[in-house]
Amino acid sequence: MKPYSLSCVLVSLMMLSGCTAVEPDVFDGEDIVPIGYDTFSLHDHDGYTYGSENWSESVTVVQFMLTNCWDVCPTQTQDLSALYEEFSDYIGKDLEFVSITVDPWRDDQVALTDYMTAFNTSWPMVTVPFLNDENLSVIEQVWNDFGITVTLLESNNSTSVQGRGHTVYYDVEHTDGIVLVDREGMQRVRWTSDDWDLNGIRNDINALLNGI
Repeated sequence: MKPYSLSCVLVSLMMLSGCTAVEPDVFDGEDIVPIGYDTFSLHDHDGYTYGSENWSESVTVVQFMLTNCWDVCPTQTQDLSALYEEFSDYIGKDLEFVSITVDPWRDDQVALTDYMTAFNTSWPMVTVPFLNDENLSVIEQVWNDFGITVTLLESNNSTSVQGRGHTVYYDVEHTDGIVLVDREGMQRVRWTSDDWDLNGIRNDINALLNGI
């Protein structure tokens, strides 16, 4: 091979390598390769229809929680409440908060409203309007779209939910935390109890508000 030809090959390989390099993380939390989600319609704590259209052109903080959680959920809810107040000037225009239950069998409108009162929160908390296979499939699709796993574990020490679709005592094992969605409706960053950091979440919200 001629010397100049070898040089051309090396330059081409270097350019190709640069084009395929993995970009560095841009968020403090776990970066998500931008991905959307299916449209959905559920109900909020007041019984009003709440769905993906409520997030139109806003950065959205999506929490996955349950009212019967006594470890990470309360801490995360308290931290989100502080951020909600801090970003109050953006709420309703550029920024939305929402909590989606992973326990629709127990978390009806009354349970969610009581939880909001206990933690002094005012953003929507969302569940199914009533329990049937169709509504459960809707909220299960939301969990799947956001990478949330939900497993029911039988427990003798938990609350009975007879009358809300289950006749056994159970606990819920689930993926905790939040997902931040950008103005284009793309999931961008995830925070869980494994790396939860209030300052980092604040930074990521600001980054998305600034169009990153």
